[in-house]
Amino acid sequence: MSVFQIFIGFLLLLAWAARPILYRPAAKYFPMKMSSAFTSTWLMLALIITFPLLRHLLLDDWKKILFSPFILISIYKGAMLFYSIELSQFVNRESTSSSVFLSFIALALGALANNLFFGEGLRVVKVLCILGFGALGAAFLIKGDAKRLKKKAKTAFWVLTVIMASYTVSDHLAIPQIGWYAHLLVSSVVMFITSLIHGISKQDFKHMFLNRQIAYAGIFYAASEFLVIYASINILPVSIVAVFLRLSVPVVMIYSAMRYHEQSIKNQLIFGICAIILALPIILMKNG
Repeated sequence: MSVFQIFIGFLLLLAWAARPILYRPAAKYFPMKMSSAFTSTWLMLALIITFPLLRHLLLDDWKKILFSPFILISIYKGAMLFYSIELSQFVNRESTSSSVFLSFIALALGALANNLFFGEGLRVVKVLCILGFGALGAAFLIKGDAKRLKKKAKTAFWVLTVIMASYTVSDHLAIPQIGWYAHLLVSSVVMFITSLIHGISKQDFKHMFLNRQIAYAGIFYAASEFLVIYASINILPVSIVAVFLRLSVPVVMIYSAMRYHEQSIKNQLIFGICAIILALPIILMKNG
């Protein structure tokens, strides 16, 4: 990789590491459903701002996109994003480490589903890594910071893991058919509508723009989402982007140990490094 590509990779790492840290105040001081509302609001604003530049991705083949059955997958993802952000904030309120660590287990489950049901044979190495994630997840619940989670938060941890795994499948199916812009637009709109259905007050909307912590988190989420997409399309291979994003997890876990006293730095590092070792073959092996 070039120096510029490495620089972009570390920007991605820092961007993904900052997300749960910026979202923690919202988890602590505001209703959980509000996180989905401000996330979808700022995403839609970003889509509106970029529409003059990217409208060809939506308009050049709008009939194919509009009548494609794969748009139902985008609708599904939008509805599930509402619940996943709410559940993530529920876990984040008690353990920021747990809210990011589960992404590794979700990666393994998503890879398993894609390989078993969508025509990709599993190599023995990948099977062993996925089994390793199962063991590591159980260990994290017993010896890692997830052991502090209350019963409801532990339930949220596992439900969120399954939902996040389904995103791997939904993106794998929908983006090649309708494109990333339409997929992001539809899922964001559906997430926003779902937030409205669940009752967002006028005061909540005011907080989205007037509360600095909420506004910063929403703006940062939208900007980082576009950074990841742009980097994946124009700068780095998707697999390398995935590696940099996963490298952010140990960073968050170390920060959580220092800032929120979530286990020791040694404990957090052990789980973070083990997860990365198990994730690399799944991310980097392209065929099976």
